[in-house]
Amino acid sequence: MAHAIQGRLRLPGDKSIAHRALMIGAVAAGDSTIDHLPDGADVTTTIAALAALGVAFEQPTAGQIIVHGRAGFDWAIPAEPLAMNNSGTTTRLLLGLLANPAGPLMLTGDQSLSQRPMDRITDPLRLLGAQMATTAGHLPIRIQPTAGLQGAAIHLTVASAQVKSGILFAGLQAAGETTVTGPVHTRDHTERLLAVAGAAISRTGLTVHIQPLTRPLQPLHIDLASDFSTAAFWIILATLLPQSQLMLPGLSLNPTRTTLLDILARMGGDFQVVDFARTQTVEPQGTLAVHPAGLTGTTVTATESAQAIDELPLLALAATQAAGTTTIHHINELRVKESDRAANTEAILRACGAAITTSGDDWVITGPTALHIPVHWPKLPPDHRMTMLQVAAALVAGGTVPDHVAAAVAVSYPELLNDLRKLVRTV
Repeated sequence: MAHAIQGRLRLPGDKSIAHRALMIGAVAAGDSTIDHLPDGADVTTTIAALAALGVAFEQPTAGQIIVHGRAGFDWAIPAEPLAMNNSGTTTRLLLGLLANPAGPLMLTGDQSLSQRPMDRITDPLRLLGAQMATTAGHLPIRIQPTAGLQGAAIHLTVASAQVKSGILFAGLQAAGETTVTGPVHTRDHTERLLAVAGAAISRTGLTVHIQPLTRPLQPLHIDLASDFSTAAFWIILATLLPQSQLMLPGLSLNPTRTTLLDILARMGGDFQVVDFARTQTVEPQGTLAVHPAGLTGTTVTATESAQAIDELPLLALAATQAAGTTTIHHINELRVKESDRAANTEAILRACGAAITTSGDDWVITGPTALHIPVHWPKLPPDHRMTMLQVAAALVAGGTVPDHVAAAVAVSYPELLNDLRKLVRTV
């Protein structure tokens, strides 16, 4: 059965920006308004954690939230642990926001999150003076008050926008300048939002400089652009499925998020930005038109992989349909996400007949391969991106549109099934 993706789709607001806007709004002086807020479980986790810390919210209409800022970092100290559930973004950002609380705090997570490394954020925060005790480098994490944080020069060996953001949040509370230098330039949503809110923040090359606050941050008023990582699912499908015609309005076109488009263009992808509007001072956005295209293999550098880490599984699917060999470097970071996404991507694609192998820290994928629906899909962990990859692979292989999707998708994209029904056509 052949499918096509046809239609126009306004996707949920960007989850990465939503987390950051909620946290900045929580410490700002005044009320912040965030429109087009995604309703996934991860964002709900951030709201619940901030509420437990004394932040008040209003949600006057669907997709809108008003954050009543506390004009600083004077948190209420809850008696119960703060539940991070499955949200790694909430955890790593909140650790920076809570680097110097007035009383002891504990952060806990579900089974999956509790297996993910947290010393990559707690170690640099300790260099600023934070008192944090992990459980063998993982959650639960206990935070104690300090005599004060001190600015420091932090050098990251692993590219992580979450870790960088957590350090910047702590740097707002430290005495003296804090700098964060990473191996590559990662997504810069935190820097953009902090600048709009009045923080003294700047960037020199791969180094971000943050000065301590001398007055509270200003409230934000932001209409969130659509989430690019969610859009990647549709972009790949519309590229691979003949007779597709897809329009994605209001899409985040922040260049630190759109590396997938750079790679697809090199492979022969056919897409255009049909309008480009900076409708606010925070994030660039526009409408992306995507058409089917025959792809050729390419080499994805380690820097590109770090910048497109969430999209690599879908890019691997695209590579199975590209002529020649595609090599994707630096995949090991996928192994410490919500699941071992490197191994699970391989399992899904191999089950469909793809030629994908691992060589050290790289994937080598040979195409094009006619995919098929396996007799038995591999058993998958509750990981939203792996569920979406399985759905995409099934559609490329000519399978039917599922009548349900795994509950794991609710973390980021609870509307997925409804949108599949809207856009997938049998041709």
